[in-house]
Amino acid sequence: MQQFKHRLAWLVVCMSTVVQAQVWPVIALPPNVDTFTVGDQLTANGVPMRVRGFVAKHMTVAQAVDWFKRSMGQPLVENKLGKQIILGRAQGGYYFTVQIESMREGGFGGVKGLTAVSDIAAFNAGKTQQVKEVSRWLDRWPAGTQEMNRLSSQDHQKTSVYMSLRNGHSAELNRLALIDALKQDGLSLERETAKETRAGMSLFFKGVHKEATATIAKTEAGKTDIVINTITHHTGSNKQ
Repeated sequence: MQQFKHRLAWLVVCMSTVVQAQVWPVIALPPNVDTFTVGDQLTANGVPMRVRGFVAKHMTVAQAVDWFKRSMGQPLVENKLGKQIILGRAQGGYYFTVQIESMREGGFGGVKGLTAVSDIAAFNAGKTQQVKEVSRWLDRWPAGTQEMNRLSSQDHQKTSVYMSLRNGHSAELNRLALIDALKQDGLSLERETAKETRAGMSLFFKGVHKEATATIAKTEAGKTDIVINTITHHTGSNKQ
């Protein structure tokens, strides 16, 4: 899951500003591939997205890249991130992104990947509100705290939110800030791991129809990273 979230962060970096359209388009996939969806509704750093995963066991990386290049049309942006090939193209009010990588070493034996359709026009329209919401959230944290990533997905009766923060303060100060910040959202600390472990500390929270887990860890650069995952269960009356 963590690796998938890093991939989504890269997909956001690949986006650019275009003109608004109304209907969500779909990125065509090669024949005979297996697919899976990633939530009904997904938002990455304020950008509404629709993401699908795919597995093509009968294709090599080169074949898959060639197929998508022909299918997506031009102009097309191509980048390489480690072993992954990223293709991107603006169309209407959206930005299409395809991420492809081999299932095995050498580029043979099948490929897997993600396709993302990003509504850039909607992001631009809601950018001011997004900045205000992030600012209000950061007001709960020690000075200098930065929000590195925010991913949210809504799947049927459940909303999941992933956030990562970073600052230069101690783990204990961030622990206290975390407990207070989530308390304002109706989440109370239920339990936590030992405070001094190599991986940092883990905290578990519970509320009415909601729960959260968080980790706090020092980085090699002397910073502190805070990662928070919240899940809200909608039961009709509490659906937002």
